[in-house]
Amino acid sequence: MIFLDPTSDIAFKKLFGSSEHKNVLMSFLNSVLERHEGERIIEVIINDPSNHPETIESKASIVDVRCSDQQGNNYIVEMQVVKQQDYAARCQYYSALALSRQLKQGEKFEQLAPVIFIGVMDFELLKSSNYISHHLILNKETREHSLRHLEFHFVELKKFSKSLDELHDDLEKWTYLLKNAKAIEKVPTELKKPVVLQEAFDILAQSNWSIRELEAYDRYIDAMRSRENQLETAYEDGKMEGEINKARIIAKNMLAADMDITQIVKITGLNTKELEDLTKELAQKK
Repeated sequence: MIFLDPTSDIAFKKLFGSSEHKNVLMSFLNSVLERHEGERIIEVIINDPSNHPETIESKASIVDVRCSDQQGNNYIVEMQVVKQQDYAARCQYYSALALSRQLKQGEKFEQLAPVIFIGVMDFELLKSSNYISHHLILNKETREHSLRHLEFHFVELKKFSKSLDELHDDLEKWTYLLKNAKAIEKVPTELKKPVVLQEAFDILAQSNWSIRELEAYDRYIDAMRSRENQLETAYEDGKMEGEINKARIIAKNMLAADMDITQIVKITGLNTKELEDLTKELAQKK
């Protein structure tokens, strides 16, 4: 059996952004956030599972899954494959923006609900050797956690190296699945419990995808391969300017093919202002 790569933008959204399979998202969130009995997330509402960007200028559109739980907490769950040096700053920007947009005119600050960011990365971001890290706003002296409206949790797949027989808890099983699913041919015994993991594998099984979904997935994978190949060549030649030009060329081709803006930003590493300029260039040539 062939399982599609859950670190790809399309598969990640299908895995965690489906209202039909929200128990998959809840299991993942409870694992990453280390929620125990009595504090576990038991219900989620997935907001705009398609996550269409508002405009080409909207930096906040680069989000994979947004949801809220039974207590009103808001979650941003994102998969990032392409390494970005400013990723940590970007996460804080998106989260702060999501927090600030909650209040309408006349509403009070007490109505604000916490925003919890979960970033899964296929690269190393932090200096710590731990693959999972939790970042809260704490009192420096007392370690008291009074400022609860923003928190950040990162899963760095590159730092996870455990084998199947070394997996002990649900978080390790989820991390192993995300990192290795595309290389698995049969669901291993170690990943059959909890049962929700089997559901996750069913979602990723190629045989359960429609032709249209597979075509979109293939376009994404092809664009990623093209970017890696182009940028590796530019790097080897020592031409940073060439690297940027290659990314612009790829972006132009993707814009011409009407690919999703969020995917273009992730694949090329260009920002929304650069894509706006490229869009204008393409429009002038028509």
